[in-house]
Amino acid sequence: MLLLTAAVIALTVFVLIDLLLSAAIIRRLRDTEARLDEITPSARPGLMNGTAMPDFSDAAGTFTRAGVTDVPLLLAFFATGCRYCPTQAEQLAHRKAEIDGHGIRVVSVLTVLDDAAPDDLTPTLEKSGAVVTEHGPGGLMATFSVTGTPTFLLYDRTGTLLGSGNSIHEVMERWIP
Repeated sequence: MLLLTAAVIALTVFVLIDLLLSAAIIRRLRDTEARLDEITPSARPGLMNGTAMPDFSDAAGTFTRAGVTDVPLLLAFFATGCRYCPTQAEQLAHRKAEIDGHGIRVVSVLTVLDDAAPDDLTPTLEKSGAVVTEHGPGGLMATFSVTGTPTFLLYDRTGTLLGSGNSIHEVMERWIP
């Protein structure tokens, strides 16, 4: 019986030591995470709100910075093979009247990743505005620091980025009055 009591006491001491060490490790991890949050940039990749629209031109030279002055612009980036793009393209087309009502011009940039794959997005995107097609990871995506699709960038008439998002709903609800 004495041996069993000693084993229970020893086990209790080890469990308490383990709990204290675990609490200290968790506290240290939380402190490290807080310091990392302070020194790392925003989680949202891409251009920051308030930055000026960069100079750009598509490969054909038909869509340029000079061609979109003095009008609010919604740039919508899509890609063939993107699993979320068809839904967002439909929602963009569905909200065309609302967007037009705010005087916003919509230009969709479609990146074709595989020329053999069917292009089901262009007919839907054409319902909401102009469509610019690029092959492979295009220059416009790089110029606007777009790292994934769908991505929406809303610029005011002076060419200042008002906001961005991965859904048309996010952009409309947050940045359009």
